[in-house]
Amino acid sequence: MALILRFPLSLLASGIVTLGTPQLPTTSIPPHISAQAAILVDERTGAILYEKNAFMQKDPASITKMMTALLVIEQGHLHRVVTVSPQAASTIGSSMHIRARQRYTVMDLLRGLLLRSGNDAAVALAETDAGSVQRFVAEMNIKAQELGAFNTAFENPNGLTAPGHYSSAYDLSVIARAALDLPTFRKLVGTREDVVTEERSGNKRRFHNTNQLLYSFPGADGIKTGTTNAAGKCLAASATQGGRQLIAVVLNSPHRFYDASRLLRWGFQNSTTAIAVKPGDPVAMVPVLHGQAAFVATGVRSPVWVTYQRDHLFQIHLAAPRYLTAPVVAHRMVGRVVVTASDQPPETAPLVTLQTVPKKFLRQSWWQWIRHFIHGN
Repeated sequence: MALILRFPLSLLASGIVTLGTPQLPTTSIPPHISAQAAILVDERTGAILYEKNAFMQKDPASITKMMTALLVIEQGHLHRVVTVSPQAASTIGSSMHIRARQRYTVMDLLRGLLLRSGNDAAVALAETDAGSVQRFVAEMNIKAQELGAFNTAFENPNGLTAPGHYSSAYDLSVIARAALDLPTFRKLVGTREDVVTEERSGNKRRFHNTNQLLYSFPGADGIKTGTTNAAGKCLAASATQGGRQLIAVVLNSPHRFYDASRLLRWGFQNSTTAIAVKPGDPVAMVPVLHGQAAFVATGVRSPVWVTYQRDHLFQIHLAAPRYLTAPVVAHRMVGRVVVTASDQPPETAPLVTLQTVPKKFLRQSWWQWIRHFIHGN
């Protein structure tokens, strides 16, 4: 953990303080994997720990279904009963084996989508959610842009090979992070097996998850497999160890489960995610002119997290004014906290006052103010 020092920022000409972590043992080199494209990210921060052709456009196959599930779950009404259309029932490829005029809840169709990887379930959900597959696909593409998955375009809700249907390992990790924020999605993709019920007949079927890591890798809790002739074998995988979740995406891999497990294991062993700045903790004392206190404590409203390799440092940069003039109101933004780590984008948060300092109405001499400043009274 980084050390947080508390002292007046006015002692520094630049008004910026830079701190770091102790040096830790040297990390191992990243593993060799067979996938054509891959990425490993921290679920909380989005930090990229490993990448191989991660921004290259690739066929995502059934990993597409993460976006389908994301939109359907956000829409809600998961207990609504859906009548299967002939179009959904006749969808080719991996199948939940639903038939026209059968009835399932949206939740059971999501089970068929994410555990059994049913292309037919994807069409049934798209029709239910948007009225047609075409309108649903348009919503998928809008959502991709909103999430920042700018190297993604969808042509269908299930991942069947089609011209113009592509994504990247990076974009799929972005979509996975957004979907994992939804408790229902998180629960479904971490489920090894579950039962679906056809509402008219009451017939029940048990589905097993196609993600083999759920049965073999410690802490594995998702996410989605995908396979087509054009895409090869693909996998978006996640695991949680010690309260920390990592996401690995491998595309067109002859050994997708082995590749993903190697990335996840390496990531847990050789990187860490920590709170760099805790909410409410004073990180700097800023002088106050004409106040009833000589200084005001400043900090952050919410935790500032950072992910970094164990043999690297992270730094905390504090930027604030040389002084404030009373009255000072609590929770007022007065600067920025910026946390940087090697090869990662900076994490930033507002620097805010943690307390109120009323104005001092009694006349105060410069000598008294200087004495207060030096002694911190």
